[in-house]
Amino acid sequence: RRCASHCRGSGHRRTLARSAHSIDSGTGKMFEDGATGRRLRLIATDELGLLRRAEAAGRSALGSKETFTMNARWGQASRARGIVKGCCSAGQSGDGGVVTMSDDAPSGWLAVARNDKTAEVIEMATGAAMGGGPVDVGGTPIAVDLFGPGSAREGCRLVTVTEEGDAVVHACGYEGVVTGFGDLSLGVGAGRERIVEEWSEESRFKVIGNALSARVGGGGDRLICGGKGQGNDVKMYDVEEQKVIYKSKPPPPNWLGYRAPPYVSAMHFIPGTDCREFLVGTGEHMLRRYDVREKRAVMDVPIGEWVITSLQMNHDQSVAYVANNHGNLFGFDMKTQRMAHKFKGHQGGIRQIAVHPEEDLIVSAGLDRWLRVFSMSTRKCLGQVYMQQVMSGIQWDVRSPAWEEAFAEAEKKAKGKKKKKKARAVEDADEEEVPKKKKKLKKSDGEKVAKKKKKKVRRDDDDDEF
Repeated sequence: RRCASHCRGSGHRRTLARSAHSIDSGTGKMFEDGATGRRLRLIATDELGLLRRAEAAGRSALGSKETFTMNARWGQASRARGIVKGCCSAGQSGDGGVVTMSDDAPSGWLAVARNDKTAEVIEMATGAAMGGGPVDVGGTPIAVDLFGPGSAREGCRLVTVTEEGDAVVHACGYEGVVTGFGDLSLGVGAGRERIVEEWSEESRFKVIGNALSARVGGGGDRLICGGKGQGNDVKMYDVEEQKVIYKSKPPPPNWLGYRAPPYVSAMHFIPGTDCREFLVGTGEHMLRRYDVREKRAVMDVPIGEWVITSLQMNHDQSVAYVANNHGNLFGFDMKTQRMAHKFKGHQGGIRQIAVHPEEDLIVSAGLDRWLRVFSMSTRKCLGQVYMQQVMSGIQWDVRSPAWEEAFAEAEKKAKGKKKKKKARAVEDADEEEVPKKKKKLKKSDGEKVAKKKKKKVRRDDDDDEF
């Protein structure tokens, strides 16, 4: 009861792209289901390079496990262009934080990294590629993050880290013009026209030897990374200056005098700490908390018995959610440093988890091909949907209430137009004349005489036989 109550309290070519971007610049208050009927949308990626969208009617509709339905799919199946596990990241503000209301940040954009050594930015509403399509990063990606314009930067920034330990930074110019309610036939409800230049490589630098996990925060200015093997422990870089600003010391040896080599498998910046604190999950099922003011981890506790694959935190940073490759999803109380609860239902390793930026919801995706949505307070599974393929990543597609209302209105108009068009087609079909039967052509006099001669010849032949 104590844990549950605690959790509850807690020269470029320009391409014109339309986006279902919010035109509401109000404050980011928690949305309550009401007249707008705000929907819940999820974008899942898989090993064949496809993107699928699952959708539910709203938060109040959750409770039945069949509330989510898969209603869109983009891309062509190709294992060579499969999306790397965990390399699926929603657009963030250039000043840090997930965006749902801002007009100038990439709300509704999704950054993905593929096996063919490319990274790409996708518009979640339409599945269209932004910024001229995929960009080459020169190696197999292990992490990708996307940031919009900020107070210190006008354009967008895409940061990718490869297995070889190279950090690649791409930038593009951005301009947004409010256009009201877009055209639903283009997959757009309400929002803006986005003029996005092609991505261009801004910088490339070495960060680590054998990278396994990395994350970018601070609006694209801070990069943390870690890998496997000696010399690949946790480091933090300044992306602008391309230099190390923090390097952690390894944990002390155990009672046998053995010090395990680094094995960093998951990382996550703690919101509200200005990138000074972050979580690290290891292959030895250890959860560590780092503070750049301390050389060693300030917290080091075991979680489960398997490799940690994904980390998230709730809205007040009181609970850390830890997923591993054995299908376990735990809630860890950061204050008491003890296991708070466990989410049940998974049948395979979990690739990625994602917390809804406004609602009390967390979603998981993994090897069992089921997408599951849980309540963070009750730990109950509120919805699930079978996604047909082994998933590699999952993210929430969050839009503002104004966008949802305008989208519903545009959808209603589009349905009305379809009905009118169909009725008009039926009327036109009824008005068409029924084709008349073809009249038999009259035989000419010459044909009649020839027919009579044939009959006469037959009669003569019959008389001779008789």
